[in-house]
Amino acid sequence: MQTDPEPLLGTNDPAPFSWIVRAPEKRFLLVNDHAGFATPEGLGDLGLSPQHWETHIVGDWGMEAIGRELASRLDGSLIEGVYSRAVLDLNRRPTDWDMTGAVLDGVEVPCNADLSPQSYQARIDAIHAPYHREIEAFLEERSGHPDRIIIHCHSFTPCLMSQPDQRRPWEIGLLHYNETDRAAAALDWLRRNTDYTVGDNEPYSLFERMTGSYALHSLPRTAPAITFEIRQDLLTTSSAITHWCDVLEAMIKEVF
Repeated sequence: MQTDPEPLLGTNDPAPFSWIVRAPEKRFLLVNDHAGFATPEGLGDLGLSPQHWETHIVGDWGMEAIGRELASRLDGSLIEGVYSRAVLDLNRRPTDWDMTGAVLDGVEVPCNADLSPQSYQARIDAIHAPYHREIEAFLEERSGHPDRIIIHCHSFTPCLMSQPDQRRPWEIGLLHYNETDRAAAALDWLRRNTDYTVGDNEPYSLFERMTGSYALHSLPRTAPAITFEIRQDLLTTSSAITHWCDVLEAMIKEVF
């Protein structure tokens, strides 16, 4: 079994986050946890097969393109996670059991099996902690501005590999917790202005499981925030990316 190198990130490895735009004076901050698909050089392909590197267990397909175009249209800031969620899921808290899952949606991840506490902590220290410190520092710089909005960007798979017969019916879902009125307005806008099946706290609910980035940044500050999830099979072409950015831009500008 391959073990984590010490230190985890070597000189040839990228930083765990990338600011595409960093401007605290801008109203919108887009947080794109699963935009990246990198792995530390010392961990290689994590023991995953090539076909598994084409699935949702390694990242949110389409979100890099969506996040960058939408941030440009909204004149917002944008931070991206660089490493694959199979290395460490930035949208989890360190205490979450599946932050570095040995099995992800029924798929064994050999490099995550039997991690020692030291190896687990090394991933937190090298990837998770710096990424979330960056977001916190940014939010501190713009504290005192209650009109500033956090937008969490995600895509989801049409069905889980472990549940292939349970196809998810939504094209887009909005996740919310303490933004009931705005979330209701956003859901209403999507239902009035598109023909999509829109999920309310789908494909999962923040009331049932609070995700890491929302819990770490939006919830403690009671900051206005929304999470969107777009089904990844609808994000495979440049025209599809443009279409979804048209929809999201119009909805966000009207509701938020």
